[in-house]
Amino acid sequence: MCDCVFSSPADLLANAILTQTPPSGLWALSGPGSSGKTTCCTQIVTRARETGQSVGGFVCPAVYKGGEKVGIDQVDIRTGERRRLGMRAGEVGERTIGCWLLDRSVLAWGNEIILGLKNEDLVVMDELGPLELEEGYGYQEGLRLLDESRYRAALVVVRPRLLPLVRCRWPQVQAVELGSV
Repeated sequence: MCDCVFSSPADLLANAILTQTPPSGLWALSGPGSSGKTTCCTQIVTRARETGQSVGGFVCPAVYKGGEKVGIDQVDIRTGERRRLGMRAGEVGERTIGCWLLDRSVLAWGNEIILGLKNEDLVVMDELGPLELEEGYGYQEGLRLLDESRYRAALVVVRPRLLPLVRCRWPQVQAVELGSV
């Protein structure tokens, strides 16, 4: 198992995942808020496509307004379709996690994205968090995909405090932790 700490790992992680043909393994990407996890995922998706690999799943980039994080989108990696997953508490939404109100229909769409995967070389899920790993809600299809090893290579974003749960559930996972930005 590779438990490495890098400050800017996109190329190193992409090389580790994509140098095998086809790519293989389960990878967990973790780090504190604003450490670049989604950016890293997006760069790895780009590298995978540049090398002819098929990629599916979703990324969840932050939405900023006036320098303040005001939302979280969910983007289907295959189609580029984007929907608003979360908004700051106090605005319209259906499920609260911390300061975020999550839209159940967008969570359901994330599960549809996972169910629609067709044997991609790389699956990316940004992120599997407390909803999935502690509450049995959220992207449950993503958990099933990983539990049943229905992937060639998978990259999953998880919060640092959830890494012990991830390592226990999937002992084969290789974890990479980003440093603070």
